[in-house]
Amino acid sequence: MSSPLLEALTASYNSAATLPETLASAWNDNRIPVLLVDDGSTDGSADAAERHEGVRVLRQRNAGPSVARNRAIMESRADFVLFLDSDDLLRPGYREAFETALAANPDADVFICGMQIIDEDGRPVESSPAPSLQPTPFLSVLNAETVPTNGIIVRRELFSRSGLFRPDLHHAEDLDLWLRLAATSDRWVRMDHMLAVYRRRSGSLSRNGPAMWRGVRQVVEAAVRLPVGAPGPRRAAGRRILAAYVNWLYWTAVDLPLRERACASLAGGLRDVAQLPLRFWPMALRYAIAGSFRERLSNG
Repeated sequence: MSSPLLEALTASYNSAATLPETLASAWNDNRIPVLLVDDGSTDGSADAAERHEGVRVLRQRNAGPSVARNRAIMESRADFVLFLDSDDLLRPGYREAFETALAANPDADVFICGMQIIDEDGRPVESSPAPSLQPTPFLSVLNAETVPTNGIIVRRELFSRSGLFRPDLHHAEDLDLWLRLAATSDRWVRMDHMLAVYRRRSGSLSRNGPAMWRGVRQVVEAAVRLPVGAPGPRRAAGRRILAAYVNWLYWTAVDLPLRERACASLAGGLRDVAQLPLRFWPMALRYAIAGSFRERLSNG
């Protein structure tokens, strides 16, 4: 059997509710074969995936998504791979857009597209364009331009130089790898299409704001030390991405539970603030604590 040009790599754990639609978006809609590493599922999703045309399934004991993705990279036979999480989707036209871009840029190592975000019920929420890749791919990613996990297509050979996902990182492991890929090769191509679909879930890891922040900070601090270009632009980009992540994580994962806590008990809210990373304190005091205090006064 000849090696495929492009293969979707999927790490799956108990994804029976979403996996069939994910696999269909790759194979039925785009004729992109899928290599699925089942990470110890117990819900029958791996058995169902094995019956799906265009899908090859490998099984392992539960070891986490980074280990499963790394195994998929090493087991793949494709020239290029993309990472398709088990609840995300590819829009029709994904493969055609990639093949067109590759024909125009045959020496490129990475191709990237924009992303449509949907909620748990499949309703569109917002969209994010592909990164500008300016002034360089490395600084573009370090400047907090969104890289969709299922919107980045990588020449598989590049991983032998950049390394794989770090299993010791439980947050921001995607960002870490994208930065190392960009540090390894600047031959990135921007595809001006919204072809990746990301499903935003209320129970995702990114809802854990402080833990996610610690992971991002660790990754960014390591990236700023990489010998890529001049140190000044690296440091400036590092400051911008950390500020952007503080703002995003505060509003998506910290503000509402903290506000509810402070409304119930101002002292309890202040104790929760004290347990947050220091970078969150100004926003927490200004918005959640002050807002809950004003609400308590207005309610008598």
